[in-house]
Amino acid sequence: MTLKLDKKENARALHLQLMTYFRERILDGRFPPGTRLPTELELAQEHQISRDTVRQALALLVSEGLLERVQGRGTFVRRPPQAHSDEAKKDKKHIGLVLNRPPTAQLNMDILIGVEQAAKSHGYHVTFTYAEESQEQETRDIARLRTDQVMGLIIFPRSDSAYDEAIWQLHADHIPFVLIDRYFPDLAADYVGPDNVGGGYRATEHLLILGHERIGFVSSPIETLQQTTSVHDRWEGYRSALEKYGISYDETLVIPKTTIAQADAQAVYTEFLLQPDHPTAIFAGNDLVALDLLHIARRHGIRIPEDLALVGFDDLSFAAHLTPPLTTVAQPLMDVGLRAGNLLISRIEGQITPPKRIELPTSLIVRESCGARLRVKRSSSLDELR
Repeated sequence: MTLKLDKKENARALHLQLMTYFRERILDGRFPPGTRLPTELELAQEHQISRDTVRQALALLVSEGLLERVQGRGTFVRRPPQAHSDEAKKDKKHIGLVLNRPPTAQLNMDILIGVEQAAKSHGYHVTFTYAEESQEQETRDIARLRTDQVMGLIIFPRSDSAYDEAIWQLHADHIPFVLIDRYFPDLAADYVGPDNVGGGYRATEHLLILGHERIGFVSSPIETLQQTTSVHDRWEGYRSALEKYGISYDETLVIPKTTIAQADAQAVYTEFLLQPDHPTAIFAGNDLVALDLLHIARRHGIRIPEDLALVGFDDLSFAAHLTPPLTTVAQPLMDVGLRAGNLLISRIEGQITPPKRIELPTSLIVRESCGARLRVKRSSSLDELR
């Protein structure tokens, strides 16, 4: 029962990782009713986390009705409650949220907070789940939420997918849903997300203004330009900025071209950084990619920003605390969740209009990794010498 917790991205979400681990196993029957869980202390020691983190995870599962605490005996998996009548289910104002990033992701947390704010303000409840980039899991999650008779869904589609049968079926069955962060070009559906094109443009333009011409674009190994719309749109912004400033687009500065195994990503990134005609600046498709590039550069004696300027996308919680702090594009993810929640509820309550595409503005957060502050310091030093 060992769970490898990812503590890199967002420590405050550790309890969600543990909760998701138990939740999935309870729902799929691997932990049958009556199973006794280890004590809080045993779980804390096993997973090397605080007892308070364990307590938070178990409390969420108790509130969902999946666990029960028996004083003096321990914590047990509950028997599933008797199904509600169809009439009672119809009276329950209930929406589903399907997320696809790992439960550690700060992106998930911010979106969830926004959706819950919208739901609570209209008297709705939210059930959320993590498909974790698995098509099979996403299909099961959507099916389970439909069985629970949710009135509509908000869905963060998985990476590298141009078609998703479960989502197309929602459309065919006239069940209200809103896509977030990623969309399907061939599906006329409501969508709420950040302005990825504009964010990619501003990130690249900033590097161009700093004097860079060989600017690379590096995305996640599982997110290709052809299939993941959020990455494609950031790349479109990158290309547009190069064109606006008269810099020819160079295919050799864009990786990966196709999906690669996560285990191969480090080697691909290393080769890219160490090639003879290497880029002088990189716009990374997200902050986790930027973090990988920063670590590789450090191992090979490449100084950031002196030898390589680096800009990310997301403004995750760790970005400001790296050495050097990461310049990045911030997404208004709580607002994405809030707008998606409000849009879904308006559809549930009868608003009939053509599908809406809502893109919220991003903002460039300038820190030291791009070299802008270093350039300002050098200019100030020269002024003093003069």
